[in-house]
Amino acid sequence: MPRKTVVSISKNSILAVLALLLGFASTAFKMADGKTFSWTNPMVISRHGIRDPAVMRWHHAYYLVFTMWTFSGRDAKALDRPHQGGSPGIRLYKSTDLKHWKPVAWLVKNSDLPRNCPYKDRFWAPHITRFAGKFYLTFTGDNWLKKKYNPAGDWGTAGWAFIGVANKITGPYKHITWIEGGTCDLNLLPTHHGKLYAIYPAYNIYEQQLDVRHLNRGIVRLVGPKKLIVRAHNPALCQSKYGKPHYLEGCWPMKIGTHYYSFFAITYSKAYKTGVLYANSPTGPWTIDPRGAIFWGGHLSVARGPAKHYWFCYRDEKFPRYWGYFCIDPMTFAHNGHIICGKPTLGLRTIRP
Repeated sequence: MPRKTVVSISKNSILAVLALLLGFASTAFKMADGKTFSWTNPMVISRHGIRDPAVMRWHHAYYLVFTMWTFSGRDAKALDRPHQGGSPGIRLYKSTDLKHWKPVAWLVKNSDLPRNCPYKDRFWAPHITRFAGKFYLTFTGDNWLKKKYNPAGDWGTAGWAFIGVANKITGPYKHITWIEGGTCDLNLLPTHHGKLYAIYPAYNIYEQQLDVRHLNRGIVRLVGPKKLIVRAHNPALCQSKYGKPHYLEGCWPMKIGTHYYSFFAITYSKAYKTGVLYANSPTGPWTIDPRGAIFWGGHLSVARGPAKHYWFCYRDEKFPRYWGYFCIDPMTFAHNGHIICGKPTLGLRTIRP
């Protein structure tokens, strides 16, 4: 997840920004389905901005979780502040149009957890995945009060990976358990063969099967071989004028049609971008898009949405004035399944026939 500072925007500033954006010219994209959809970037969901937006479509609606302000790590000087100086938890938002969002549930909340809970703090990079008829919530957390309260007996540099399960997308999520060996930004790729794979970063990005059969007993394991699927210093990622990436993170694996995709964030010194891997099987072999970075904005999610398009759902990283605010932009596919996309946009846009 990016580590940029977000400046809070006042109510008057928000109104001024929206008025400005509505004045932008409309851009049209030709579509085959005859439907028209308009949207305006950026969208204000939280006045402090968001990080790591994860959008899931379910039953004709969209559900969003994200890293909530405050985006801090553990700071002993801030432990007497609300939520120990960190995020208040994981809140679920719902939309019927991918534009207007309202909170519908707290999935995990700092103030509801006991002092010794191993995931009482941080709450970075939450994701929801549907697998085998259930919903799985993954996120990064730890306990900032005492080392011994943490699953590994210490504070994690970026926290520890946890997973919980629910029968409904709105929860309640139960049996929240540490994924030993997992990392911050771990995400899940389900298959039709009843297997679940974890895609997770550790400087490079790796894939490994995740066994959740005994999660109701607090047992979850990474099993089988740990496969390296892309290196941070892959030549395709070092073409950029920004030099070599510092590390990779922000995994978003998914299946679209007959192809598998694994989007990931590329952390450069002066930019935060997205790359993508392609495969014909959930276990690879994975090949990297030769362009390297395909979109300006990292740790995004992808959802099928209006106009029968797939949409990048991301936090603005390109336009400094709007850093941290939620945006969406469409993408399409080449004949070989590779991604075709434009640049991040501001203002009013329309997809129409």
